[in-house]
Amino acid sequence: MSSIPDSHTNMLNHRLHLKSNQLGTVVFHNCLILQKQPDILEMQDLILFLDEIFHNHQHITHIQLSKSSWPDCEASQALSKHINIRSFSKYEFYNCPLFLSADAQKKHAILDQSTVIKSQINLSGKLYNRKDLDIDQVISFKVIDPKKDLALFHQWMNNPRVAEFWDQAWSEEALHNYLKEKLDSPYEIPLIGCINDIPFGYFEVYWASQDRIAPYYPWQSFDRGLHLLVGNESFRGSRYFKAWCKAISHFIFLDDMRTQKIVLEPRHDNHRLFTQIQKLGFKKEFEFDFPHKRAALTSIQRAEFFNTNFSC
Repeated sequence: MSSIPDSHTNMLNHRLHLKSNQLGTVVFHNCLILQKQPDILEMQDLILFLDEIFHNHQHITHIQLSKSSWPDCEASQALSKHINIRSFSKYEFYNCPLFLSADAQKKHAILDQSTVIKSQINLSGKLYNRKDLDIDQVISFKVIDPKKDLALFHQWMNNPRVAEFWDQAWSEEALHNYLKEKLDSPYEIPLIGCINDIPFGYFEVYWASQDRIAPYYPWQSFDRGLHLLVGNESFRGSRYFKAWCKAISHFIFLDDMRTQKIVLEPRHDNHRLFTQIQKLGFKKEFEFDFPHKRAALTSIQRAEFFNTNFSC
């Protein structure tokens, strides 16, 4: 999935200063019947436009693409393969895998037809791409490359701030073997997070039932867990935290529609994390003892995530 061209982004942002009823007809107080926009040529343009409408016009909870003006548009025809363009809610829009790459969408379709809890083996490249409208920057996640990304990963892991929590200030060889193990596992996806294509952090998405956390809480079959670190100092702070935490959580819920809960097990005294993550709807459930640390089970349910972060 490619990033949104700047020219299209600026054009759409300018137009979205218009009132919602100037974009089309508002019926039932909250449903916008959207008229054809001549400058929307590709599906990615249309997805961004719809995203911005929902973001900038909070009273709009449903959208229909006008039947009289959109039928010959390639962008709307492409979108109709993913969602019912005659009427869709904000919740349906943000729950649809529109922000996943083509390969991730194929995996999504395969998993929907399977009861097996595992990740697609040999999945590579960019998996998720969405412009965060609060910081006006594109957040993406790609599968880590143990060759191309090793030097950066080694630098991050040997940062004293990171090493304090991860305790993996290892050699490049040891970290290469660690990443290969993660990539070979059918139960984990190791990712590099980027903001405007600049790497900022490392994320491990895993099935909770297959992880060391399993004995410590009553997991459900499709619960996902998350380990993370921010290695790029330029992207620390609450402004960026909200954006990337929302994005990685969104990716996890889109990656498998059966996942109803995301769990984390940070150190119990990571108070800065708890302060920030609770603003996104995560809750600290209880503390427990791992062999290597005192941890706090922190979680969010699917419905709570979409309600808190997308107002739907």
